[in-house]
Amino acid sequence: MTAYITSYTSGVEYLTALFGEILPSKGWVRVRDLEAEKVFELPHGLGFVAFLVAGDVVRVSGFPVFDTEVSVEGQAGAYVSSLPRFVVPAGPVDCWTVVSDRRVAGVVRSDAGVYYSFYAGLIECFGSTRQYPFPCFLGGSGDVDGTYKSAYPFHGGGALYCPKVCCPDGSWQVVGGESVVSYSSFDASQHVSYIFPFNARFRSLGPKVDGSHLLFPALVVSSFFEGSASRDNAPIGSGEKYADDGQWLGYLEGVFVTTQGLPPGSTLAVEGVDYLVVPNVDRASETYLLRLS
Repeated sequence: MTAYITSYTSGVEYLTALFGEILPSKGWVRVRDLEAEKVFELPHGLGFVAFLVAGDVVRVSGFPVFDTEVSVEGQAGAYVSSLPRFVVPAGPVDCWTVVSDRRVAGVVRSDAGVYYSFYAGLIECFGSTRQYPFPCFLGGSGDVDGTYKSAYPFHGGGALYCPKVCCPDGSWQVVGGESVVSYSSFDASQHVSYIFPFNARFRSLGPKVDGSHLLFPALVVSSFFEGSASRDNAPIGSGEKYADDGQWLGYLEGVFVTTQGLPPGSTLAVEGVDYLVVPNVDRASETYLLRLS
């Protein structure tokens, strides 16, 4: 895992560095290089991640195999409806990008101090490649025109462009993001995947007795709502049961939650490891941590 912490004169300059230098530095191979469509093969043949650029909005997609003759939307095994997305402002930006051979996670801070973030690639799954062929997670902080905004790559503020996870059977499932869900209350018995144990309830997390910080990793769990899984190949209420309903899928690599109320944009050191404090795009008091070292 390598962290790139850099200021750029524009969002375009950042995206140029992301696609041309940062991702290739960890062995991500660019297999399609169009102005509005970048596709990368993950190292070790683990799958593909795509970035679709339109102005200051970047959509993310993923798929296990890649056909050079087919558009991103038409790739076999891809999630293509209401793709997760994030904003890269046109003006000067400060960026924290952490890339490994499995995923890229990034935070973009605008000149006005607004934070946007994303996660694209694989999770640290609880299973072998045979058991879980493509453990892909796609998440972004949304955009002002199409969704409620949230700086959490693991829980969108609205149902439309919220995160997606590819389940062991190859189907995709919505992660949180119910449009009626409150940030202080979330029912685990949903027809969508969610993040255990806190999901959206971490605003009350405090320090330990000794004042130090306890880190909660972002653990992805598939839907417990048997027969109503919100998947790309079965409508809600279809009555179909899936073998991987209610399974603990794995961790989002390098994403944690801890004590709330920390200064946005600050760095928290825990046992010699640095973490960036990332605020919600609309609620600076709500934060998550991105591991930098």
